[in-house]
Amino acid sequence: MAAKEIRIFLEELDRGDNSPEVLFELWNKGDVASSEKPYVEFSISVSSSMKNGVYDKVNGTADADGDNDFEEDDKQSILSAARLAANWLN
Repeated sequence: MAAKEIRIFLEELDRGDNSPEVLFELWNKGDVASSEKPYVEFSISVSSSMKNGVYDKVNGTADADGDNDFEEDDKQSILSAARLAANWLN
Protein backbone atom coordinates (compact mmCIF):
# COMPACT_ATOMS: atom_id res chain seq x y z
CA MET A 1 0.00 0.00 0.00
CA ALA A 2 1.30 3.43 -0.90
CA ALA A 3 2.06 5.95 1.80
CA LYS A 4 -0.45 8.79 1.90
CA GLU A 5 -0.42 12.25 3.40
CA ILE A 6 -3.24 14.67 4.22
CA ARG A 7 -2.51 18.37 3.97
CA ILE A 8 -4.94 20.77 5.64
CA PHE A 9 -5.12 24.51 5.09
CA LEU A 10 -7.31 27.23 6.59
CA GLU A 11 -7.30 29.79 3.83
CA GLU A 12 -9.35 32.67 2.45
CA LEU A 13 -10.24 31.29 -0.99
CA ASP A 14 -13.16 33.65 -1.71
CA ARG A 15 -11.29 36.91 -1.35
CA GLY A 16 -13.09 39.57 0.62
CA ASP A 17 -15.76 37.57 2.45
CA ASN A 18 -13.72 37.26 5.69
CA SER A 19 -14.71 33.62 6.03
CA PRO A 20 -11.80 31.22 5.47
CA GLU A 21 -12.34 27.83 3.89
CA VAL A 22 -10.82 24.55 5.05
CA LEU A 23 -8.91 22.94 2.20
CA PHE A 24 -7.89 19.27 2.20
CA GLU A 25 -5.40 17.66 -0.15
CA LEU A 26 -4.86 13.89 -0.11
CA TRP A 27 -1.43 13.05 -1.50
CA ASN A 28 -0.20 9.67 -2.63
CA LYS A 29 3.48 9.87 -1.80
CA GLY A 30 4.49 7.72 -4.76
CA ASP A 31 6.95 4.87 -4.81
CA VAL A 32 10.70 5.47 -4.98
CA ALA A 33 11.37 1.88 -6.10
CA SER A 34 9.20 2.24 -9.22
CA SER A 35 10.04 5.95 -9.77
CA GLU A 36 6.39 6.88 -9.24
CA LYS A 37 6.22 10.55 -8.30
CA PRO A 38 3.92 11.94 -5.59
CA TYR A 39 0.52 13.14 -6.80
CA VAL A 40 -2.70 14.60 -5.41
CA GLU A 41 -5.51 12.03 -5.22
CA PHE A 42 -8.06 14.69 -4.39
CA SER A 43 -8.42 18.25 -3.22
CA ILE A 44 -11.63 19.53 -1.67
CA SER A 45 -12.73 22.56 0.32
CA VAL A 46 -15.34 23.15 2.98
CA SER A 47 -16.93 26.53 3.63
CA SER A 48 -19.38 28.24 5.94
CA SER A 49 -22.51 28.99 3.90
CA MET A 50 -23.59 31.70 6.36
CA LYS A 51 -20.02 33.07 6.73
CA ASN A 52 -20.31 32.53 10.50
CA GLY A 53 -17.63 29.92 11.14
CA VAL A 54 -20.03 26.96 11.00
CA TYR A 55 -18.55 24.72 8.32
CA ASP A 56 -21.49 23.12 6.53
CA LYS A 57 -20.84 23.18 2.77
CA VAL A 58 -18.58 20.70 0.96
CA ASN A 59 -17.31 22.21 -2.30
CA GLY A 60 -16.59 19.38 -4.71
CA THR A 61 -16.61 15.62 -4.39
CA ALA A 62 -14.12 13.22 -2.86
CA ASP A 63 -14.24 9.55 -1.99
CA ALA A 64 -13.24 9.87 1.67
CA ASP A 65 -13.97 6.23 2.56
CA GLY A 66 -12.41 4.60 -0.52
CA ASP A 67 -15.53 2.85 -1.81
CA ASN A 68 -15.31 4.53 -5.26
CA ASP A 69 -18.23 6.92 -4.91
CA PHE A 70 -19.22 10.18 -3.23
CA GLU A 71 -22.14 9.81 -0.85
CA GLU A 72 -23.51 11.18 2.41
CA ASP A 73 -20.95 9.22 4.48
CA ASP A 74 -18.11 10.91 2.60
CA LYS A 75 -19.70 14.33 3.02
CA GLN A 76 -20.21 13.86 6.76
CA SER A 77 -16.62 12.63 7.24
CA ILE A 78 -15.27 15.65 5.37
CA LEU A 79 -17.49 18.06 7.34
CA SER A 80 -16.38 16.52 10.65
CA ALA A 81 -12.72 16.79 9.67
CA ALA A 82 -13.20 20.40 8.55
CA ARG A 83 -14.81 21.40 11.84
CA LEU A 84 -11.97 19.83 13.79
CA ALA A 85 -9.33 21.40 11.55
CA ALA A 86 -10.94 24.85 11.84
CA ASN A 87 -10.80 24.59 15.64
CA TRP A 88 -7.14 23.58 15.56
CA LEU A 89 -6.02 26.10 12.95
CA ASN A 90 -7.98 29.16 14.09
